[in-house]
Amino acid sequence: MTMNTRQDFPTPSKTRIRSELGIVQGTPLLLTFALTLALLPGCNQKPASGDPPPKKAAVKLGFVLHGLNDFTHVIQQGAEEAARAEGVDVDVVGPSGFSATADAIAMFEGMRQKQARGLIVIPMPGEVWVTPIRQATEAGTPVLTANVTSPGSTATAWFGQDEYGSGVILATELRKALAAQNRREGRIIVGMCAPGVGVLVDRYEGFKKGMAGTNYQVSEPFDVNTENTANYAAWENLAGANPGIAAMVGLCSMDLPNLAKLKERTKGRWLLAGYDMGRETLDAVKAETVQIVIGQHPYLQGYLPVLALARHLRDKQPLPKGWIDVGTEVLTHDNVDAIYGRETDSTKQTRWYEDHIARHFADLNVLAKPLPKVRN
Repeated sequence: MTMNTRQDFPTPSKTRIRSELGIVQGTPLLLTFALTLALLPGCNQKPASGDPPPKKAAVKLGFVLHGLNDFTHVIQQGAEEAARAEGVDVDVVGPSGFSATADAIAMFEGMRQKQARGLIVIPMPGEVWVTPIRQATEAGTPVLTANVTSPGSTATAWFGQDEYGSGVILATELRKALAAQNRREGRIIVGMCAPGVGVLVDRYEGFKKGMAGTNYQVSEPFDVNTENTANYAAWENLAGANPGIAAMVGLCSMDLPNLAKLKERTKGRWLLAGYDMGRETLDAVKAETVQIVIGQHPYLQGYLPVLALARHLRDKQPLPKGWIDVGTEVLTHDNVDAIYGRETDSTKQTRWYEDHIARHFADLNVLAKPLPKVRN
């Protein structure tokens, strides 16, 4: 049996062929082909007169924290909200521990390699960061610092509080609290989480100055460590070795939460004073476990350097040179309710600082002044 391999298909008409090619009857072939090409993607390169111009790539910034905890989270929040407000990108990173300087420097160098156009760093300890910052600025990348100073570095500006002045304020407020309990003398134990770091030394020197002329004996600063568990253990040992003390003073953000837990567990009668307004610390002030807290506006320490770099790189505004003082706050049981909402609700915090920045930080170049120095 044989098979017929030829298949008969209907022959399309000329009208159908011309229709499938997009050619209408009566239109010249070349003209129709040109019109078809013009409708294809990418063939018509000239945008319509009413189309917006293509968006430029956002300016990319890098921000290296000295560690990660509740305090630096507020710095990160400020940095990221400044980036959104200014239409730039910021990558905020930091080592998990506050003693991992090599990790922080590696992150800083990695951002340089990724061609971040501007860098911000919390340089702890400051002397170790002099070379990495110099190498970045010599390569044409502007660098700003926050929270911790790096004297001798080529960073253009530092964003932080008057650390020595804050120590004087802390002592003045603690003296009031001690006097209110009729404690006119006694030993005060001071802990420093990272001995030798310039801003912490300044706080301690200011605190000693504020206590001068009284009958209180201020200890030398004990090393209480930056790691949270070790920090608690260090304070526990100090409390056990110093019975009958009048007060304990922590100079770092992790101190007061641990001191408050220790005081509650041991039924300690000593007063507590220190730095930074995390939620645990605020709750301890509400409970009257902690008496005095010094706030240093970490939100501004994140927001303002991003603002300065964005306007410099995008709008060619000059960078501020020197020190931008973010201000110092005092928190006690008397005003904790007024500050609590702002410090524990990110939406309220954003709104409060938006108004605060507009009123107090409109021109950073006008505000810039020489770096603060320890006063004896």
